[in-house]
Order: sequence, then structure tokens, then C-alpha cells
Amino acid sequence: METALHVANGKLQAALEMGRLSAWERNLETDQMTGTATFLATLGLPPDAEPTFEELERIFHPADVERVRQAITFAARTNTQLNIDHRIIKPDGRITRILVKGGHVYENGKLVRHFGIVQDITEREKIKEEVQRAQRRQEFLLGLNDQLRSLDDPDAIMEATAQSLGQFLKVDCAGYGEVDETRGIILVEREWSRGVISNEGRAYRLYDFLPTMMAELRQGRPIFVEDIRKDPRADNPNVQAAYSTINARSALAVPLLKDQTLTAILYMHSADPRVWSTDDLAMAEDVAERTWTAVEKARAEISLRETDARFRLIAESLPALVWILNPRTELIYTNERWVRYSGLSPEEALGHSWMSAIHPDDMARMQEELVPVVTHHTPYTTEARYRSHEGVYRWHLIQGAPIHSPTGEFKGWVGTSVDIHDLKETEDALRKSDEQLRLALQAARMGNWSWDSVTNLIQLSDQAAGIIGVPYGTRITPEEIRQRTHPADLPRGMEARKIALETGLPYNVQYRMRRFNDDAMIWVSSHGQRSMLENGTIISNGILQNITESKQAEERQQLLIRELHHRVKNTLATVQAIVGSTARTASSIDEFYQGFVGRIVSLARTHNLLTEDLWQKAALEDLVQTELGPYEDEARNRVVIEGPHVELPSEAAVPIGMAIHELTTNAAKHGALSTFGGQVEVRWDVKPEEERPILHFSWIEKGGPRVSAPTRQGFGSRLLQRVLTTQLQADVSMDFPEEGLRFSMTLPIPGTPPIFNPDR
Repeated sequence: METALHVANGKLQAALEMGRLSAWERNLETDQMTGTATFLATLGLPPDAEPTFEELERIFHPADVERVRQAITFAARTNTQLNIDHRIIKPDGRITRILVKGGHVYENGKLVRHFGIVQDITEREKIKEEVQRAQRRQEFLLGLNDQLRSLDDPDAIMEATAQSLGQFLKVDCAGYGEVDETRGIILVEREWSRGVISNEGRAYRLYDFLPTMMAELRQGRPIFVEDIRKDPRADNPNVQAAYSTINARSALAVPLLKDQTLTAILYMHSADPRVWSTDDLAMAEDVAERTWTAVEKARAEISLRETDARFRLIAESLPALVWILNPRTELIYTNERWVRYSGLSPEEALGHSWMSAIHPDDMARMQEELVPVVTHHTPYTTEARYRSHEGVYRWHLIQGAPIHSPTGEFKGWVGTSVDIHDLKETEDALRKSDEQLRLALQAARMGNWSWDSVTNLIQLSDQAAGIIGVPYGTRITPEEIRQRTHPADLPRGMEARKIALETGLPYNVQYRMRRFNDDAMIWVSSHGQRSMLENGTIISNGILQNITESKQAEERQQLLIRELHHRVKNTLATVQAIVGSTARTASSIDEFYQGFVGRIVSLARTHNLLTEDLWQKAALEDLVQTELGPYEDEARNRVVIEGPHVELPSEAAVPIGMAIHELTTNAAKHGALSTFGGQVEVRWDVKPEEERPILHFSWIEKGGPRVSAPTRQGFGSRLLQRVLTTQLQADVSMDFPEEGLRFSMTLPIPGTPPIFNPDR
């Protein structure tokens, strides 16, 4: 009976630990508090502590004591559940936050006991704080974007950047300047210093601050100085004097390179030592890029003021419906996306067609909202549902801005409608997540186990036996488990169990093991607790869970996130290259606008082609043409494409499309398409083989900048090599002769689609 009782208590304890919960009880007659071992551990008390509630209150955070008392009193008076979170100060001085839930026990109408559970929510609160910090950063960037968007003076943009970033990062000085390479100086028109903007204009000699500063900045590397007095790079007295002159102990400089040329620097420094975090660097890099973009845009506005509104919104709102309304709210321009979405002809899509496409409930609301907008010619932002040509309504975020001619005449509104339907559904799903998560945990497939030192055998439940691949009812030894545990995880698991035996506290360990029945490697999470009976017998009880899928999902998520970030950056770089290419060949503003819009539409078609349903096919020539088409000129001599018609299944079209996208982006940024006169030749052929036809593909660049082998492999190159070789079994070759990049790949064209496995 004693063993069975320990087993039952152990299972209950393990279940509480799986939920990171601990139980407590308060006797109101004695004011004595009792609870599980994890309850005491959560409060930072020794395992043998038996505190009264008065003693327990001493570890409550002073600012929370009265609030806790009031909550207890109210719950007892109204016979409702106690539910409160508050802070405690552990004996070691650490402050943690706990969530307390409980109920009441009455005997003969008299309240005699409180009982409940406690959960340590410190980590959850930390996550909330991280989210809040990320939100503050995002709000800052959005606010800075709005601020920069409203400015048309480059100096004012630099001033706003320096002031906003300096105040946000709490530094003593911040500035943004353009680099004069010939003199090795940075020219700063506006510098913020402790709340004061200097409008005098400054020039700093970069060589004075660190001997290697210019070389590192030219290579795109930021400069960190945490404490100049301890920095081994600054042992020269002249360097120390330079920093002393500007009263700086710590500094951060972020370079901005355009076309491999050092263009500008965003810098900050403080009078005290400072450890610059990765968030500081990321923020500075982001702001530097945004500032340069805003400065360039402001300079372009001098000669393109009337057409800039169209260009800016098209450039910034590619995945959206782009439109222009005249003062009578009639559509006078819309992009092709609206034509495809509405199913109307280009002519029918104009006029007041947008009103009939909006959901009647939303249109009734918008008609009231638009009265002051139309009357006062103000900006407008709202959300509404658009009906597609299939009769389906989807939510869109609508944003419009007024347009004025150079003389101030009101011309209408230009705006975008961004599809946010999936986001709205996600928000709705998130509202239900807490309840769904609670139910999911109850229904989680976990198995329990028990072990004792007398038999040295582990008794497994059916679910636990299924997890590790042994027949139901099998009893195994700990040594058999250890033999199948991954060697790298074995020491960690043994140490956790040793500590649990010595302290009596529960343990939680995750490890890899080979399943008994098929030798498959799986991830297992084991929760357990060891204790010793009076007769010296050691017993352990716990719960086992297969977490292989969650581990694999984490790895897949990281890969997909990195790919998403990389694709977004490449797309923005491609748009910038298209702007430069179009500007070099345009002889007028209208010609520039028409050429730019056409190439942007072509780029959008490329993305549409590569994101269609996974079971459709794509032609190789379409993949190549849609990527390189935006870079062709009127003479049609920049791009040569030759090869037979080849239909690729989606599992080949997507990775090959990614490869062509990477090559095109690289050519536009650094290769043949980045300069006038450069040429790209793409050729392929298909040779029949017994099993599957073999595709031979080559990419040759000529007439661009001189090429040299890269000193390191970027994420795009690594992903390209990994996807082509792993998913398509391709032989890939990439050479870097001076005249231009040469890329080739040979691969069997797949037939039946294989199962996609991004973890391989």
C-alpha cells in the first residue's frame, strides 16, 4: 500500500510539474501554510519549511501585499475563486512573479481553509516584456517612417534621424553624415547632442578615431567601441585625444554601402562606457538604411514632385491594390492587381466600380467617414471587405493620401488597399488560442512510467511503450535506455537524475534516443521525481512525451524565417536595381514612369508564378523570362535566353526559380546588370536518359564590374547550394573569372513529386 501511495503521489506530482504548477493549502485556524515541494521551491523556501501565512507575506513584494490581502478578502466574502498574480522577493534577492488561483472550504458554514495552485509566470512576463520592447522598436520605426515621409528636406531628414535615434537609444550624441572618400572625412549637416541640434555643419576625420576605421567601414562592418580607454585598438595617444575632444567613452558607427561604395555613416557615442547590444546594431542599421532611402527620395522630389506620389506608393506597396481617385472619388488609375481581383475589364474597373465591390455594411460606414475627407481633402485610413470576381469578400487595409499639384491645386487621392484577410483570421484564432491550448494539453499523448531500486526495472504504460517502440507490458532496465540514448545527451540526463535524487526535487530532461523497434532517432521529454522510502528503496515516477515533431518544427521554422528575411531583402534590392536601370535609360519623367511600372509588374508576375499551388507546373523559360525581363532594354541586347521548352513540376520549379532569383538579384546588385553595357546569357538543353531526362543549365555574365571570388559564402549562396543539391540532386558549379560570374547546374528532371523535407 505504501508503494502504491507513493506511485500515485508521484504521478500527481509529475502531472503538476508538466503544467509547471504547485499545490498549496492554508489552515485558517492555525494560519499554517502547506504545499508541494515545488510550491516551496517556487517561493525560494527550503524543502522542510512550514511557514505561516504571516511569515509568507514577508516575501511578498511590499507594493503587492495590500492588493493580495484585498483579493483574498473579497474572494472569501463572495465565495468566488481567488485569481491574482503578484511579485515575491526570494531569499537570494531575485524578484519573480507568480500566479495564484484558489478556492475555499467551509465547515458548518464557517470558512476553515483556503486551497489552490501556484504557477511561476516570470518567464511568461519576460516574454511579454520582450514583445513590448519589440513593439516599442516597431512603433519607433513606424513613427520615424511617418516622420521622414512628411519631410522633403534632406537636412531635415538627417536631423530627425539623429534626434529620434539618439533619444530612443539614450546616447549623448548622434549624427548622420555622408562620406568624402578622397579626404577620409564624414560631412555632417545636422548633429544631435543631448537634446540640442547643431545646424552649423561638421566634418570629422575618420582616421583620427581608429587606425582601421575606414578600412572596416568600406567593407560594410560596423565599428564598436565599448570603452575607448580599454580598447586595444586605441593605444595611440592621438586616438585617445580624438575621443576626449568629443567627450566619448563608447561609440557605434554603422556604414551604408551603395554599389560597394561607402556612402554614409550613422554614428552615436556616449560619455560613459556602454555595451552595444545586437538590438542596438540592428536598430542603427535599419535606421541608416531608411534614412538614406528617405534622403535619396527627398532629393529626387526636387525634380519629380508631381509624379513622386504615384512612384512612391507603387514602389512601397507592391503586394497591394494601387489606385488614384480624382476629386469626385472616381478611379482614374488602378494597377493590374485590381483588374484581376475584381474580374472587371481595365475600362470597367475605373469610375465608381470600387464602391459596388465593397461590402454593403462597410460601404454604409465609409460613406459617413468620407464626408469630412472629401470636404477637407484629408488623408484616409480604414478597413473594408472587397468582393473578388469569385464572389468572395476579403478584408483590406485602405490608405489614401491627398495629391496636390506644384501650384497647390487639389488633384485627388492616391492610395493602396492591402489584403489583410489572413491577418484578421489569425487575430481571431489567437483569441481562441488560450482555450484551445488548455484543451490540447489535456489531450496530449503522454505516457507514464515508474521504477524502483529493488527490481531495477522500468514499468511503462501502453502510451509510453509506444513512444519508445517496445511491446505493451514490456519492462526494461535503465541501462537499456542509456544504451539507446544519444551520447551527447546522456551526461545531461544522468546529471539531472542525480540532482533529483540528492534534493528530492523533480527533474525535466530532453534527450534523443533510438527507438527499440525501428532504430529511428526521436526526441523525448522526460519528467520525473525520485524519492526514498523508509526501508531505503528508491522509487521514481514520471511522464514521457515524444517531442520529435516540435523539435523538427523549430528547425523548419528557423529555416523558413531566415529564407523569408532573405527573400524580402532581395526583393527590395531588386526594386532598387530596377529603379536605377530604368533611370539610366529614360529620357523623360513619363518614360521613366512607364518603364518602371512595366518592370515592377513583371517582377510581381515572377513572384506569382513561384507561389502558385504546389501541384501546378511552370515552364523554365517563364521562370527565366519573368526574373530577367525587367532588366531588358529597348535594344534587347542585355539578356540572351536560349533553350527548348521545358515543363518543370513544382518541386523543381520552386528551387530552380529561387536559384534564378538569387542569380538575378546578385547580377543586379553586383554583376553584369548593375552597370550599363552588361550582359547575361542563359542557355539550357535537355538530354534524354534511361530513367529521367537530364537538364543542363548555364548562366554567364559579361561586361559587368570585374569579378573576384567572394571571401565568404552568403546565406543566399548557401541556401542555393543546399536546395539544389539536396532536393534535386543537382551538380552545381559556380566560377568567378574576372569577366563575369559563370554558373552551371546539371540535374535529372523529377517525375513524381518527392516529399518536401526542409530539415534535410
